[in-house]
Amino acid sequence: MRVSKNTQKAGWILIGSMLGFIIAKKYSPKETYPFILIGGFIGTCLGEQLIPEKENTKL
Repeated sequence: MRVSKNTQKAGWILIGSMLGFIIAKKYSPKETYPFILIGGFIGTCLGEQLIPEKENTKL
């Protein structure tokens, strides 16, 4: 199954946000939103670094 680059990035963002939410619930049950944002940012950075760029070789 082929998945687009944007779908892969969205997956990394979702994983980061979910991890941020889990960490927030464990350490700070009152304030979860900053942890979710930080997790999403980390997921975005990981997605940018781990997903390879496809080169167009049209002549």
